[in-house]
Amino acid sequence: MASPNTTIRVAHESERRQSLELVLRPLAPEARGPLLDAVGAAEPQRLGPLDALLVAEQGGRIQAATWAQPAPGRAAALWAPEWSSKRPADAEGVESSLVAAATQACDAAHVGMAQALFESPSDPRYAALEANGFFRIAELEYLGRAAPHSLPEERPNMNAALVFEPYEPPQHERLKRLLKTTYVDSLDCPGLDGIRNLEDVLAGYRATGRHDPGHWFFAVEDGVDLGVLLMADHPDSAQAELVYMGVTPAARGRGLGRRLIDQALCAAIQMGADHLMVAVDRQNEPARRLYLKAGMAAWARRFVYVRARGGANPRCA
Repeated sequence: MASPNTTIRVAHESERRQSLELVLRPLAPEARGPLLDAVGAAEPQRLGPLDALLVAEQGGRIQAATWAQPAPGRAAALWAPEWSSKRPADAEGVESSLVAAATQACDAAHVGMAQALFESPSDPRYAALEANGFFRIAELEYLGRAAPHSLPEERPNMNAALVFEPYEPPQHERLKRLLKTTYVDSLDCPGLDGIRNLEDVLAGYRATGRHDPGHWFFAVEDGVDLGVLLMADHPDSAQAELVYMGVTPAARGRGLGRRLIDQALCAAIQMGADHLMVAVDRQNEPARRLYLKAGMAAWARRFVYVRARGGANPRCA
C-alpha cells in the first residue's frame, strides 16, 4: 500500500487539467482533446466523468495519477497509473492504492466491467491491477487494410442465397438473439463470458465511433439468420471499423466469414473511409487467418485486462 506520507484522493477541480495530462501522456496529444470532448458529450453515467480521476499526493505535489474513464454499457476504461517523474523503486504500493480507489469508485457506481489496455507484455503496473481483481483476458492484434475503390468481386457459387439486411432499431430483440447464438463456442475473447449482459455489450458497440444502424447487418439465407456484422465509422480519421462479426454454430465452415468481410469492405466504401480496421484476439487463429487472407496486416498489439464489479473472476466461478 501507499506510504503514510502519501495521500490518495480524487483530483481537485484546480488539478484536473494537470492530472488528465499526466494520465493521458501515452496518448498522442492530438487525440486527447477529442477523447475528452467525447466523454463530456456522452450520456450521463452513474460514474461521473471525473469521479474516478485519482491522484497520489505527497508534500503538496502530485506524484502519480490514474483515471477510470466512464463508458456506455456500465463500463469504464482504466488508464494505468502514470508518474510525474521517473517511476520509483517502491512504486507498486502507490499504484495499487490508486487502482484500488478507482475500482472502489467503479463499484459504488455499479460499473459492471473495467478494462485496461497495455502495450507491453511485461508492464510492471500489472501487479497493481492483479492485486485489485483484474485479470488478463486476451492479447489483441489490430489489423487493417486500405479500403478498395470499388466493390469486391462477386464470389460465384459461394452462398449465393445469402443476403445482408440492414439492422433497424425495432429489430433489437432479433439482434440480441442472434448475437447470443454467435457467441456460443466463440474463440474471440472467451474470457469475457459472464461479465456483461447483452444490453451492456450492445451499448458498448453503439458507442464505438459514429454509430449508424444502417451499418449493422444481418446475414440471412432463406429467411434464416446465419450471421451478424457490426460496423462503425470514424470520420475524423477516415477509418471504418469492423466492430464485431459472428456466425451461428450451425453455419460455420461454409465460407460465410469471408462474405462478412466483403460486406465490411462494401460498408467502408459507403462510409467514404480510406481504411478498414479490426481488433482480433490472437488466440482466435481462424479469424486471424481470415483477416490476413483478406489483405489485412497487423500494425499494433494490446494486452487486455478486465475486472468485473466487486473483483469477481467468472472464469473461477
